[in-house]
Amino acid sequence: MKKTAFQFFLFLLVIVLVVSCSSSSNENDRFNGFEYAGNGVYRQVHYRGNNKPVWQDSDWVTVRMDYRLKDTVLYSSKNSSGDSLTFAMMTPMFKGDLYEGIKTMGVGDSVTFVVVADSFFLKTAHLTELPSFVRPGSPMYFDVKLMGHYTEKEYEALLKKKKKEQRQIEIEKLDNYLKENKIAINPTASGLYFIPIEKGSGRKPEKGEMCRVYLEVKQLDGTLLFNNFDKDPLDVEYGKHFDTQGFQEGLGMLREGGKATLIVPSPIGVGEKGREGVPPFTTIVYTVKLDKLRTVDEVKKERAEKKKRRDEERKRLKEAEKNKIALYVKEHKITQEPMETGLYIIRLEEGNGPKPENGDTVSVDYTLYTLQGNIIDSSPEGKPLKFIVGKGQVVSAWDEALPLMKTGEKVRLIVPSKMAYGGWGYKKIDPYTPLLFDVRLVKIRKGKQE
Repeated sequence: MKKTAFQFFLFLLVIVLVVSCSSSSNENDRFNGFEYAGNGVYRQVHYRGNNKPVWQDSDWVTVRMDYRLKDTVLYSSKNSSGDSLTFAMMTPMFKGDLYEGIKTMGVGDSVTFVVVADSFFLKTAHLTELPSFVRPGSPMYFDVKLMGHYTEKEYEALLKKKKKEQRQIEIEKLDNYLKENKIAINPTASGLYFIPIEKGSGRKPEKGEMCRVYLEVKQLDGTLLFNNFDKDPLDVEYGKHFDTQGFQEGLGMLREGGKATLIVPSPIGVGEKGREGVPPFTTIVYTVKLDKLRTVDEVKKERAEKKKRRDEERKRLKEAEKNKIALYVKEHKITQEPMETGLYIIRLEEGNGPKPENGDTVSVDYTLYTLQGNIIDSSPEGKPLKFIVGKGQVVSAWDEALPLMKTGEKVRLIVPSKMAYGGWGYKKIDPYTPLLFDVRLVKIRKGKQE
């Protein structure tokens, strides 16, 4: 009896070992050339440092990283400031995601991780559907070198040190700028440098007054951020926050008709976080002209009058649009009837290929004209525009016309504004402007572009 029981135990042990080895083999075979590291992580180890991974959920990391599809790099930290990326570790969003992978690394390690692209885009990036260039089920790769690994306290200390260094660099740049431009005035208590250019004959603004101003805004190196000296002025209410603390302070020092340069260091400017287009710890230089002081009611009245004139002009353009199209059709002896939407599709050259369907990716050459024949825009020679038909990625006239065209066909579209840029216009295109498009269907790729 004991012998039989022992033989049965050995039989079960063999079965367990066989199943375990088979399971391990299947895991390793899922992504060819990648080893299975547990927790859903698949990796290729290129280099191992001497640091053993010990992780806490609140840790921070600095990495050099690319992530890519088979032939397309989607992101590279080489394009980031400092050639690297620092971020807090997070709870994994799916089994085997990047965060799970990083937890298998020590500082100095270089590893490539692979995941199913669907998981990244739908779970990590929270998209509702895959981008058109991603094939469902395709692999996505993360090439990662772990440059630094910090506890929360270590990261806070590192950040504090880095900010101190950045601020010191800003101070040195400002000192050099003052010397090079022979600026010897002392700053105000806040750090603002106020340099008069034109004295002005009026009074200074009071809280609640509207200041009509012209501005030029630059960085110390001359990088232009904003300029409206050759455009419409801005109306700024004095006492309400506008742009930076330093600007508000300098505005209050100007007299009506006056002009000055304001040098605004980051503590009273863009701060330690910066803002769009402006790095942290950046000194800003304003040239400001206080053109006129007015009451809030005066500005409201002026704005209402401008809006009334704009609305009247838009109404006039809307009423004139049908006549413009009718005149063009008559002058060019077009006998073809428009579509129900008002779109005219006039064949210029025959095509002999298939027609696209909604959801197909197409390549088109185009030229955009006014009804008078002036070119507004066109696709570069040899570089057709690619988009998915029926997804609203282009003006609606194109989504209506393309499924009716054969590959190789060229048409002229007479497009009412409701199927182009509507009642608001776009850049140099006025509201309610009918347009002409010459469009050639160059190529079709069935379904989404991969």
